[in-house]
Amino acid sequence: MQELNIRERIVNFIDTLPEVVSVKAYGSSIAFQSGYKDNEKKQVDLIVIVDDIKNFYKENLKKNKYMYKLTPSIYFKYASSKGLKKAAGICYTTDIKYGIDTYKMGVIEKKDVLDDLLNWKTFYIAGRFQKEMYTAKEDKDIEKANEINKKNALTIALLLLDKESPKLIDLYEKICSLSYMGDSRKSFKAEDPNKIKKIASGSKEHFDKEYKNKTSLFVCDKDENIEIDYKETYKMIKFLPTDLKNKIDEYSEKENDIVNIRRAIKDYLTKIIKSSSLGQTKKGILTTGPKNSLVYALSKLRKGRKKS
Repeated sequence: MQELNIRERIVNFIDTLPEVVSVKAYGSSIAFQSGYKDNEKKQVDLIVIVDDIKNFYKENLKKNKYMYKLTPSIYFKYASSKGLKKAAGICYTTDIKYGIDTYKMGVIEKKDVLDDLLNWKTFYIAGRFQKEMYTAKEDKDIEKANEINKKNALTIALLLLDKESPKLIDLYEKICSLSYMGDSRKSFKAEDPNKIKKIASGSKEHFDKEYKNKTSLFVCDKDENIEIDYKETYKMIKFLPTDLKNKIDEYSEKENDIVNIRRAIKDYLTKIIKSSSLGQTKKGILTTGPKNSLVYALSKLRKGRKKS
């Protein structure tokens, strides 16, 4: 009997859940990251999108009680929808063993996903959706909103790209770096310092498809040197999420004030990402349990400092 590949195994796992709207898988189990060994065991990271987060946990606690330790089971049973949606709107459960895989599952409502993709309220979902993912179950509204999200990511990455004579890979690294601005894990060195480079190089084919081949904002020569059309890129600022556009307008007095445009973007993203990241970390103690939360944090810390 032929062994199922990781994507087929993910679909089988999803079939055990209550009804969901969409499911996205991300991370090194799905998107190749240079520096990992082929035989290295990788956690499968999932974002499970539902219509009603409270109802999902009510049903899943009955259907898949094995997924939850004592503290999370109590929290998910009694927390209000408002409590479940604190910080970035997503609740994670870690260390879910199913078959030969271990899952980390984040659950979030569709309306909160659409809000973040279109308005960048927390950038928690938007930043992840700008990178390579595997769509195990598709929703057309979410895919449409993510196209807008990726176009906006390209715009600000081009505006932030201050490297002299940039190459295509520099642009991809800049796109990857957006979601790490203000991330609390970086402050504690709980992330591989080379992770951005690894993601960009490992997912180059994906980034070519999603960013290089869908835009006229830059041209790329045969050696992958890029030349940015700043006149057209400045025009794209008006299509950015409203709060970010207002921040840029507040900081810059003229259209081509690139120094203040960059400062506005960095200040805006750092603030919202720091807030959502810290909020999610605190909520993780309840959603994964104190022991699991500590074990996961120490594992990330060891891995990050080892890579350092």
